[in-house]
Amino acid sequence: MEKEIKTLLNDDILTESASKYGFHKNDLIDLKGFQNFVYEANKNTKSCILRIAHSSHRSLNLTEAELDWITYLFNHGVNVAAPIRSLEGSLVNITHHEDSYFIATAFKKAPGSKPHYQIFMEDKNLIQKLGRTTGKIHMLSKKYKAKKGSARRSDWKDNNYLIKFAEYVPESYANVIEKTKQFLFELMLLPQDRDSYGLIHGDIHLNNFHVHKDDLTLFDFDECEYNWFVADIANPLFYATPLKSDGIELRNRSAKRFFDYFMEGYFQENSLETYWLNKIPLFLRLREILVYSGAFRSLDFNNLHPWSKEMIKTTTINIENDLQFLDIQFT
Repeated sequence: MEKEIKTLLNDDILTESASKYGFHKNDLIDLKGFQNFVYEANKNTKSCILRIAHSSHRSLNLTEAELDWITYLFNHGVNVAAPIRSLEGSLVNITHHEDSYFIATAFKKAPGSKPHYQIFMEDKNLIQKLGRTTGKIHMLSKKYKAKKGSARRSDWKDNNYLIKFAEYVPESYANVIEKTKQFLFELMLLPQDRDSYGLIHGDIHLNNFHVHKDDLTLFDFDECEYNWFVADIANPLFYATPLKSDGIELRNRSAKRFFDYFMEGYFQENSLETYWLNKIPLFLRLREILVYSGAFRSLDFNNLHPWSKEMIKTTTINIENDLQFLDIQFT
């Protein structure tokens, strides 16, 4: 979340946003959201999540489109954290601030908790369930149509991390910037059809689902977008892959095992041509670029987490030298 946005959310806005759902400001637990203000609250003995976004991050129309998509998935049997209506019956609630506004939305809290990385990576059943959930989302995406006259979620190429890549990444990385431009142009030439391209979650990883009694619930659709389905496969694979410093053999073995288990679950719900599986390296590169751009925009380079520090170094080398993120078979 950019520093100037953080200063805009004052107590009055937080109080008004919370009260729309019957929450009291003092009862909110700050969950330290990355791009939004996210809080946990209790309502009728049930835990809920209150999300407050500034209009510079998501417009009213895009938020409404997100909630329509989540509701559609929920109504068709996907385990997702469903949106909650305010006391006045609205899914989206606006609080104006000068020449901008804040958007408050609330969701049922996903039961359970985030799984531990090592436990998750060794749990074949859980990885298959994540793959199956993803496959079901893509299968439903083929049938989904936004309500007539309503807003449509953005396409992948409209992502601010891509649009402003050259602004976020310093000029000293000129070679990376130029190589990224070339890559994105090539990506735009890929074919799009109903069986390969549609509305996806866009940000599947360990922080965005909970596990409870062997069930998995997916949440945080803030990044949902129109993209190739294979992007939703590359994203969790990217985050599940160990760092190179953990050892190349361990890295490749763990990534391959995760991918195989994930796809076993995925293919129970949706089919995908081998052509697209062979394109996974492209979408791993796309995720590298998005994370790289976000790091330069938001992180303090004087106080980097070891994962972020290594990711930035590795991505720089990969892009400059046209090296793949992973060297495993995807078919």
